[in-house]
Amino acid sequence: MGAPAAQALGLMPGMLDVDLAVPALPLLGWDGLGIVEARAWSARRLVVCALDPAEHRHRQTEGMIPAADPFLLRCLAAQDSRFVLAPPPVRIVGAIAVRRTWKAAIANLAGFAAFGALAAVLPAGAADRLDVAAEAPVHGIGVIAADAAGTVRLIHRAGAHTAAARTWVHRLIEEIVYDALLAPAGGPDPASGATAPPSSAGSRALPTRSADRA
Repeated sequence: MGAPAAQALGLMPGMLDVDLAVPALPLLGWDGLGIVEARAWSARRLVVCALDPAEHRHRQTEGMIPAADPFLLRCLAAQDSRFVLAPPPVRIVGAIAVRRTWKAAIANLAGFAAFGALAAVLPAGAADRLDVAAEAPVHGIGVIAADAAGTVRLIHRAGAHTAAARTWVHRLIEEIVYDALLAPAGGPDPASGATAPPSSAGSRALPTRSADRA
């Protein structure tokens, strides 16, 4: 179980990255969703997602663990093709990179466009730069500015995510995120029905855990 990347890459002194990402959710139109840290595809990311309660209950009843390993997922698919056709246990909406520079945010978000919308939380000085204003709409990346007090404001809206044809990789990423949700570091297990306390922005910040399988 790894420590949240936010603890090592804090944008503001004394604040975790997730503390800045959570209040950004309503600004991005992602109210009521949760955030979990997972190594989703090529890098550790803050993934914005929602648990599917019905599918979660079904999998708990059947004793089905997250297929967060590529080999396990392929074995399950070979054993029963209905597994990958079943509704995913989580719905991935997007990813948020909390970084000091636009270049660093782009580097963290690169490769995740196939799975959801993208947004970056940057210091106000970086978020207001002309190069960010020019490039953000091209990349479809939402931009949120954060000041030293942790107050956030919307600079650019995130572009709508264009869903591509699903592959087994999409399901793998969903399983990795589901695995991270099931065992948050120091937080409640979704299987117990417990939830994290609401943030001041009205959204729920899920305790984070690293899932490092892809």
